Amino acid sequence: MKPHRRGFTLIELLVVIAIIAILAAILFPVFAQARSQARKAACASNLRQLAIGTLMYVQDHDEVFPPRYGSASSGAPSWILTIQPYVKNQQIGGCPEQNSLAARSYLGTYAWLGYGMNSSLWINAGTGQVSLAAVPASSDTFLQGDSTFDDVYGRPRRRTRIAFPNSSDGSPYVLPCAQMKTRHGSGTGVDMASGGSNISFVDGHVKYMTASAIMYRLGIVPDNTNPGDPRFYEGLREQICVGGPTVGP
Repeated sequence: MKPHRRGFTLIELLVVIAIIAILAAILFPVFAQARSQARKAACASNLRQLAIGTLMYVQDHDEVFPPRYGSASSGAPSWILTIQPYVKNQQIGGCPEQNSLAARSYLGTYAWLGYGMNSSLWINAGTGQVSLAAVPASSDTFLQGDSTFDDVYGRPRRRTRIAFPNSSDGSPYVLPCAQMKTRHGSGTGVDMASGGSNISFVDGHVKYMTASAIMYRLGIVPDNTNPGDPRFYEGLREQICVGGPTVGP
């Protein structure tokens, strides 16, 4: 006599499917978050190598920062090409979390660039260059960071380039606040604390800062790294997104 084989009932199958669905709903966001954190770490590693390459250039050129020959939009060499002999890797110029829409300001060979440099350090060639000794607070002064464009200014609107570098425009301040996007996390101009960018400093260290901290606390002007200084925002007061707050002295 053959043994009786009992299969799953419909109810049992539905219970198993429901359990799998619940587990998937719990685990998938965790996996996505872990992947995002890994990309954030890779982006920080790239930025660390760029900072080291820049400082190596500085040491080899009488302790002055690279001159600004031009910007990506003009087609002239950008800072990242100037330091290529020291990093020997163009791939680290792009962040794994970079939104392709944020790179539309760049054409041709510049489409991979995902970081910007402090233009207070990277000034026009022929007008004198900034020396390392002219940066009194190297651990507080911005060097490079996630950005929609290859240069960043101290004034409020230009800060949005590094605070919201995954926005759909190279100058995020022209967008409604809710359309601004941080590169890491889910921050917008409406919620600046939920996301931010990786930032390197003149002393070479790299750290993550929220969009809010970048807009209100990041030192960009070398001799005015304190938010209370009049020139902290280059003396300007500007609206940082359409319908959003006005920031400045």
